[in-house]
Amino acid sequence: MRRYFISSFLIIGLLGSSCLSHAEQTTGAPQLAGLIREPLTLTVTLPNGQHAALDAYVTRPDTPGVFPIALITHGTDGTEQSDRQQLTPNRFSAAAITFARHGYAAVVVMRQGYGQSTGHNDYQGNSCAHPQHALAGKMAREDLLAALVAIREQPWAAQHQAVLVGQSSGGFSVLAASALNPPGVQAIISFSGGRGAMGEDQVCDKTSLLAALKSYGQTAHIPTLWLYSANDQSFSPQLGKEMFKAYRHADAKGKLVTLPAFGDDGHDLLISAPEEFWWRSVSSFLSQQYLPNHEVVSISKVVLAAPAGLTTSGQQAFKHYLSDRGYEKAFASNGEGVWGSAHWARTQQDANHEALAYCEQYREKGEAACTVYAAGDQRSAAK
Repeated sequence: MRRYFISSFLIIGLLGSSCLSHAEQTTGAPQLAGLIREPLTLTVTLPNGQHAALDAYVTRPDTPGVFPIALITHGTDGTEQSDRQQLTPNRFSAAAITFARHGYAAVVVMRQGYGQSTGHNDYQGNSCAHPQHALAGKMAREDLLAALVAIREQPWAAQHQAVLVGQSSGGFSVLAASALNPPGVQAIISFSGGRGAMGEDQVCDKTSLLAALKSYGQTAHIPTLWLYSANDQSFSPQLGKEMFKAYRHADAKGKLVTLPAFGDDGHDLLISAPEEFWWRSVSSFLSQQYLPNHEVVSISKVVLAAPAGLTTSGQQAFKHYLSDRGYEKAFASNGEGVWGSAHWARTQQDANHEALAYCEQYREKGEAACTVYAAGDQRSAAK
């Protein structure tokens, strides 16, 4: 029996040349027909007058004009090292592509202390006994609203149309922003939102978490959408209902949706679930706010033959690889059943390196060497 390994960043398994567009040449990012994908560094000014540089990535339609902003922000991996080294804007590439396909300039923003953003993160110095939820919410929303100001300076960004989207603690962060009713923000969407998850439906200082959400709802007037999956292992639908009830205590505008179970843990549905799993709920909500919700860019199904030598499980892994929009990504193989797949890397070069390294790591002595078989959605030019 061959071994296999799965992580949140890489899928690695041991089982039984194309021309670049101008955008790819200048940004190094694989492009999709009808869309532009490129990294950004947002120089922002915070309320205290200090400056920060925020790590970001934009995906937008490849047509002239300005587009409503969909600002997307992240949760946390739980350690400073992983939040710095493994958490990149590309982790939300599939979600960004979905919003961009429907007419938005989707900008994934890493808050201070995450990825390559400067500054300290919003949980530094906290503990589970004293998680300081309200302070973390204040820090996070200051980052996001400063980022929104910087994004609006871009020539493709609409000045008065924006949606704030957050996953996990990012969902908590955009709800914190709702309390200030930022001008030009028409809607706020929280995916698997919450903070201080301990597992088994427990959170650090639940009382203060609910109190923080209640305080946000007391002043918020922006419509909000809350989404949880039935098998969220961090914030169950029941806990989601408690948080939603606290937020809605003063009749803040909100809708709570429980989606079906997804995979083994539906907490990362915004990252890993296919568009059709969650877009219908989001589309309906956006339509109610008179925001774009119809497809403007279609993406063709990727057709690429699997590497030679893969077993049935390997074939399934490659099929998943092709359907996944978790860019930047790569698939390596030795043609004899050994394979490695990387997703959400910061650059295509990083994805190629990681997929190849793990394929080689699990290759047994005497077996053929691994090569990068696919980079993004195309056959690799590497031999």
